[in-house]
Amino acid sequence: MKFICPFIFAVLLAAPLWAKTSYYILPVHLKNVHEDYAEKIVSLTKEYVAVEGDEVVPNKSDCDYLLQIKLIRKEKGVAVIYEKRSPEGKLLWSYGHIAYSPEDFAPVASYVARKMDRWEKEFICGFGFGAIGLIAPIKFVDYNYEPFVQFNVESIKMAANLNIAFLGSKPKGVHGSVLGASFSVAYMFGRRFVVPYLGAGINGGLVATEIKTEFENRYGLKEEKTESESVVTPGYFVELGLSLKLKNEVHIMLESRYFREIYKMKNILDGSKEVVHGFSVGVKFGV
Repeated sequence: MKFICPFIFAVLLAAPLWAKTSYYILPVHLKNVHEDYAEKIVSLTKEYVAVEGDEVVPNKSDCDYLLQIKLIRKEKGVAVIYEKRSPEGKLLWSYGHIAYSPEDFAPVASYVARKMDRWEKEFICGFGFGAIGLIAPIKFVDYNYEPFVQFNVESIKMAANLNIAFLGSKPKGVHGSVLGASFSVAYMFGRRFVVPYLGAGINGGLVATEIKTEFENRYGLKEEKTESESVVTPGYFVELGLSLKLKNEVHIMLESRYFREIYKMKNILDGSKEVVHGFSVGVKFGV
């Protein structure tokens, strides 16, 4: 496990180097302009998009973004307008320039190819719930509540979470709680309606367990004995998830994590000490 987190962090750092942004060019909108101009501007756009390391795809269903080009005849030239849109059609970025001759199309297409792939930013906040389980020192599975804030910059997802869990009586007589915070960075594989992501992060917080047992005193009366153990510890985790973005800007994220803390904690059932580790699965809703 100690080799997995460094590997994932390396993948996250390298991801922007090999990730391509894909565009689908919609039919060119022409107004009082010859069709040959449309063929020329599309050809130049494809050429300069490739120069920037991105690609124009032939199928609309395979694109990260839609690209609408408009050529409109003006008194002194042709207005060249580019519109970058989400796959759902939402306008994200636009640029316009007057071309006085077809030779002006090349510098316009070159400029657009460089600028339209600038980072798209998105801020999300919301609430999640699911299950959290401790594998050690004591096996627990119970509900987990998770308010969060998230900041997306193109394909990079950065999230801060607050984790709250009250572990029930499993095994019998044992209760526990988890209160912590975490920060993660993940790479999102694409920017479509359904996007898988992989990431890693750091966390810290309080893990506490308590056991209550009954015994008979020397007078034959039943008494209750309470023993507790807690630890405040930093840790790390890896996460795997699936993000769904609805048309009304509501985000739904299905997420699973494996976490491992740094310090050991006493098992109050048998007295042994083990490193705290476990898993969580859940669903998040954000806007």
